[in-house]
Amino acid sequence: MRNRDGAGLSTRAANTVVTALGAAAGIGPGDDGEAFGPHVLRHTFGTNLVRGRGEVATAPVDVVLVAELMGHADLNTTRRYILPSEADKTRELEALTTDR
Repeated sequence: MRNRDGAGLSTRAANTVVTALGAAAGIGPGDDGEAFGPHVLRHTFGTNLVRGRGEVATAPVDVVLVAELMGHADLNTTRRYILPSEADKTRELEALTTDR
């Protein structure tokens, strides 16, 4: 993103713009209470890569490559994107307890 002078936006300005666009689109805080903003977009991008979801990836992308793409120096930072979510756990438990 660029400002009126053509320079890159500051982190604060980018956060303000993305948060305002989210609010205008009716996107509020997530289930975890985190407000919509650049960090949510980045986290969603990383999660969709490692899980092979959405328009980002049609198949899971190797976690080492995801770390490189996201600029993570430590794989433990990227690891959070491959941990199961509460929805994942609930879905699996329901699948185990559903009558077949």
